[in-house]
Amino acid sequence: MAFKSKSKTVKRFSIRNFLAAILHPFMSSPTDAPGVFTPGAPSHIDVGLWHSLLFTSELSARCKLERMVYGKCTTEFEHEFILLHFRHPTQHHAVAILTLERTCAENTTGSSRSVGQAAVVSPSVSSITAKDTITPTTNSSFTINSYVTQEFGPHKFLFELDFPASARPSAMQVSILLCVLSKHSPMYELLQYQCYWYAYTVWEALKKLFPGCLEMPLNEGRSRFKGQPIKKAESVDTVCEQYRAEWARFEEAAEERRRAKEEEERRVRMAVLAEGRAQRQPEVDDERRQKEEERRKREEAERRVEEERRQREEAAREHEVEINRMRARMAELERRAAGY
Repeated sequence: MAFKSKSKTVKRFSIRNFLAAILHPFMSSPTDAPGVFTPGAPSHIDVGLWHSLLFTSELSARCKLERMVYGKCTTEFEHEFILLHFRHPTQHHAVAILTLERTCAENTTGSSRSVGQAAVVSPSVSSITAKDTITPTTNSSFTINSYVTQEFGPHKFLFELDFPASARPSAMQVSILLCVLSKHSPMYELLQYQCYWYAYTVWEALKKLFPGCLEMPLNEGRSRFKGQPIKKAESVDTVCEQYRAEWARFEEAAEERRRAKEEEERRVRMAVLAEGRAQRQPEVDDERRQKEEERRKREEAERRVEEERRQREEAAREHEVEINRMRARMAELERRAAGY
């Protein structure tokens, strides 16, 4: 999918592009990269859970980010978001488009997006838990345009950014950056860590971490509300440093897993050679499969425990936010009562 700027461009006929346009509807969308190429209706995923989901498939982690589009709602609250275009590592015709945004935890006053953006008009006395989500959609331009309009309402696109083939971040790298941002600022704060900060910081950090990209401005209005610049924290340099440290730890852990796997494979081979009998091979294979199954179950159990812990922490944060809100309300009522 390509978003057009207002400037006129001349399109040259290309047999390759013509055939691609004809054959594209008949090409099935991959289903072997969960979290990036996800069949079914779009579903909002917490960025921390998305990071964990990428571990379940090597293909998912290897999907490459080739394009970003910076979006902004043109309705009352002027919410900002990003579209991420990922290309499949083996089925190169396939492109998945994911939406990325920061809102806040839902409460009884409305949706998470409207509640978060309403803070621009009527600031809250207390911080609200941030809700950083990514949503896998589709690679159909008709469907993605319909989805963005349905999800965000009237909107415009402010920038396009294309990464060169030699410096495209992987889905795993993007997920680690998003986790760093959420850890850096877990709360939605009006004057620093709102949707404007999130979209701006993601955009600028990826530009800095993966240089050589081509950025094209389409419209004005980034980080502005009703034409006025919105105050936000300047976190790009800090976030980039934190990402580099986190990515180094990730690579070190991956290298340790690789060495452990190679060592295990070497041990198995030596056991087979020492046995010296062909009939021993099936037993060795069964042992290896059993260990792999045990490892898979153990990792699955660890993921469940981690998810349960995350849910408990999130519930505790939401409870604390609600208590603070009630306290603020009681204080306000007491002030009013004292004024009579």
